[in-house]
Amino acid sequence: MYTLTELKKQNTEISDLIQILETLVKEKSLANNPFVCELVERFNEKVWMHLVFEENTIYSELARHHNPDISNIAKTFHENAREIKKRFAHYVKLWCHSIKENKDHPAFVTESNAIFELIRERVRYELEEVFPLVEKHFNS
Repeated sequence: MYTLTELKKQNTEISDLIQILETLVKEKSLANNPFVCELVERFNEKVWMHLVFEENTIYSELARHHNPDISNIAKTFHENAREIKKRFAHYVKLWCHSIKENKDHPAFVTESNAIFELIRERVRYELEEVFPLVEKHFNS
């Protein structure tokens, strides 16, 4: 089982990777660079595993809580994780697994930024809403 401290550390690593990837995807000359895609795939794995760890620790606790408001937060938390996994998997398949001579760079940047913002919003939600809720209701 992962602790909140470990999950927060993972969020920091995820945020750091977003900063790096945002810079890389803007550079048109790197659009077909296999190392950019390798980093995106590693980032996808890190986000995926983070969401799985949360599902196995935080979500299960929140979902069983007697307060319906907390249970509803758990439901939203879970649905958001599913959406991120689905969209991110599609993104990686489209931009890293398909062989394209010349990627549509503006579309690549647009979709990359949308994915990064989705994950950035998830990290913010965890840090500002979910983790404090867990600390208040489960660590006392």
